[in-house]
Amino acid sequence: MSDELQYDDQRCQRFNESLDDEGEVTIANIPFQRSRILFELAYTTYKDAYDEYLEQEFDGLKQTVFDYYPACVAYNYRLSERGEGADDPVRKLLHLKDTWESIVFVLYALVMGEIRHKVIALKTAQHFVSLDPRGNPRYAPFNTEKILSDALKQKIQNIKGIILHGKTNNIGFKFSEIDESLCDDLLSLQDIRNDISHHTAPTREQAESELQLVLPIFREMLIKTRFLENCKILRFESFSSTCKCEAFNGHFLNREYENPTFTDPQKAYVLGLGQEQLFVVWDSECFSLSPFLHFDRDATGHESYLCFFKGKKHGKYWYEPVKIRTEMTFAELQARFEAEKNAIISLVVP
Repeated sequence: MSDELQYDDQRCQRFNESLDDEGEVTIANIPFQRSRILFELAYTTYKDAYDEYLEQEFDGLKQTVFDYYPACVAYNYRLSERGEGADDPVRKLLHLKDTWESIVFVLYALVMGEIRHKVIALKTAQHFVSLDPRGNPRYAPFNTEKILSDALKQKIQNIKGIILHGKTNNIGFKFSEIDESLCDDLLSLQDIRNDISHHTAPTREQAESELQLVLPIFREMLIKTRFLENCKILRFESFSSTCKCEAFNGHFLNREYENPTFTDPQKAYVLGLGQEQLFVVWDSECFSLSPFLHFDRDATGHESYLCFFKGKKHGKYWYEPVKIRTEMTFAELQARFEAEKNAIISLVVP
């Protein structure tokens, strides 16, 4: 992205509004916006103030991620910033990779979960395949293999294709609020990640070089995920006068409980989900995230881990818990996972 700013750039909007909050400047009975005056008469000062504003805003976003984002994202990002290896470029790079990959897994569960919940057919949706010899994009309908792919780039292309389809057809999905350029940033990061993976054991110098590529894109990407602050991932625990739910947000992995307020239909829905599946409360929306997100507990019962769906192998659904990183299955839930997968496939695959 060019460093040269344009006053009407979308990226300058919040900064301009912050300057204009102090009121207009009137000269010869003509009102002028403070931001416009500064931009036109002292661009260098405007740019310096803009950069300082972004730093302050991003520092606030970091704390928001630590405290409120889905636990898998918050946990990994905090390690990259304040963990034991945060000053080691090799370890920092790996923690950042874990962070953006966690975002991909969460987005996938959100998108597929809402489709299944609302039972709206998207059989004409398509995903990007490749560029033809003339550089034009080629698209294809979804199939079961693509939906269950364990390739991160395929998951990102699936997310982008479905978001664009929802927006183009004004279907009214909650996920249509997601900026599709977030997927482009994730694809760029994954391209760098694939390059990183060629180094079996990257040196400090190699990692520092990779970080120079990753950090600007990562920052732009993270800013576009602010909606995740409002995505509360929960599991129903018990009901008396209210629903007691285990919460999976914030960088701490210790088990914590909340008593969220639900509408009567939502309460009935949550009770119907039972204790063995995750759901999200996203603003006023409420729906299951299974089978693409699940959970596990440590042996002591003190911690709970979000588990990403990694792929279906030998008829089983395999998951990777955050922190533990060892793939596992949940044998007693395979039939339910299969039924949930089939419901999504029936809506998306022609």
